[in-house]
Amino acid sequence: MIILNSKPVFIRPGRPAQQRGVTLIEILITLIVLSVGLLGLAALQSFSLQAGQVSLLRTQATNFAYEVADHARANRSIVETSGNVPNADLWNTRVTQLLPGGSVAVSVSNMQITVTVTWRDDRENASDADFEITTRI
Repeated sequence: MIILNSKPVFIRPGRPAQQRGVTLIEILITLIVLSVGLLGLAALQSFSLQAGQVSLLRTQATNFAYEVADHARANRSIVETSGNVPNADLWNTRVTQLLPGGSVAVSVSNMQITVTVTWRDDRENASDADFEITTRI
């Protein structure tokens, strides 16, 4: 008789029927953990998009307010005599095109100009947001 394999083979006593389905349960639990993680990732992406939109609107409002103030500085003589920034209708039209529900309010006193830009911020508590600067002309 020829022995090809010199290693002894041990067979474990026990019932293989008791082991059935354990890997299926492990896979189901893994899928549940994975799906919860993916839902968390989707929520994080949604929050990131929301913060990006709020940041974009605030940046546009800031740039617009400084543009109005620079226009008042460029037309200093008109602002001194009339007490108003020229082309107010143009500014109001432009801010409504630039920002949702946008409006601009400009007040001039003692050669100081205050520009307040207000817009509707739908993504953050559905309220109005505003940005205000005060500068000397």
